[in-house]
Amino acid sequence: MSDMPPWDWSRFTAGERAQLLRELSEWVDWLGDAYAPWVLLPPCWPAHEGLRVELTMFWLWHRWMQRSNPSPVEGIKWHNELRHSAAAWRELASCRHEPPVRHHEQLQAAHRERRDHFLTTAFEGSP
Repeated sequence: MSDMPPWDWSRFTAGERAQLLRELSEWVDWLGDAYAPWVLLPPCWPAHEGLRVELTMFWLWHRWMQRSNPSPVEGIKWHNELRHSAAAWRELASCRHEPPVRHHEQLQAAHRERRDHFLTTAFEGSP
């Protein structure tokens, strides 16, 4: 498992995940304070796997910059990417965690059915 990226939470035990989530949460609190109003996250951000992983990547990148003394260019990259990602995160800022409506489930099922059709026919005729 050592070849797994450090933002892959499945590599850690439940206790390690709990500790890392606390540390990440502290950093996310700092991020929200330091970079307000750019960074606006819902309180449920830990429940959104993709967001949690992306925040972990930013956290690790930030820690690496603090420890490795990179060029200012790397800092500019981090800030540019942060602003870009923060704009996307705003869509979740009003998340309510309401269960999906039945219609949404039907749309998702139809989407998967169409995808499965394309998966089975994608390579027909290929050598």
